[in-house]
Amino acid sequence: MQIDRYRFWSALLLGCAAGCAGNGQGLDQNGQPISDGGGGTTAITADFQSIQDNVFTPICSKCHIGASAPEGLQLDAGHSYNLLVGVASVEQPGLQRVFPGNPDSSYMVHKIEGLPGITGGQMPLGETPLPQTTIDAMRQWITNGAPNAPAAAAASGIFAVQTTVPLDKSIVRSAPARILVAFTADVDASLVNDTSVTLERIDGPQSVVSGAAQRMPARSALAAHNSAVLVITPDAVLAPGIYRVTLRGSGGGGLANMSAAALGADSTFEFTVEAAP
Repeated sequence: MQIDRYRFWSALLLGCAAGCAGNGQGLDQNGQPISDGGGGTTAITADFQSIQDNVFTPICSKCHIGASAPEGLQLDAGHSYNLLVGVASVEQPGLQRVFPGNPDSSYMVHKIEGLPGITGGQMPLGETPLPQTTIDAMRQWITNGAPNAPAAAAASGIFAVQTTVPLDKSIVRSAPARILVAFTADVDASLVNDTSVTLERIDGPQSVVSGAAQRMPARSALAAHNSAVLVITPDAVLAPGIYRVTLRGSGGGGLANMSAAALGADSTFEFTVEAAP
């Protein structure tokens, strides 16, 4: 699976340039929805649900959904929040895509405003910049703390793995600097350690000789501004091979949410790092 750095921003921001109000009518030059002919409109407001309904769902999730989502970045209503808020940018890993409370340090804002230092051009690339009212609404949502994660699984009250990056059984051409696990609820940080979260290589020379997986040194911690996202950072670049992440979900010390609801069983996912051509 080839990692395309620009696909997400192109899908989101070029889609915004074309304009969509979530009702099929599109946006006018002021960033407001065009009337549906019956006098009704659906204005984009400074809250995540409005952004989801008017941008991510109708525009971005056409590509960013399910197992085929680029880089595992699923932007349907059940996954998008935890893969955007508090998650490092691919183009500029030192910046978060959305930094709650700080739009000026959010790479999404840098890209749509065309600030100096961005990778590539201003988004939407080669098109008229987004209307200022649209940018203002997105900035205000971030200023407000980027609240609200309307995931269907979270609403059910079940604590479970929501999605992973890389996705299970996926193939990546570049070794991931970070491995993400998004849960349906905030995780108890005191339970995150090298016994509840493990990264192993399952096809390496040591594995073949001993029959056991090779433990890979890595650090695990919750994202600084999103306690429902676990970030696993390998201590060294992962060589080509097959890797497995195991999340301990039962017994003493198993991962659980803030209400002490545990996963209930171990959860694993695997991914392959391809050799350079």
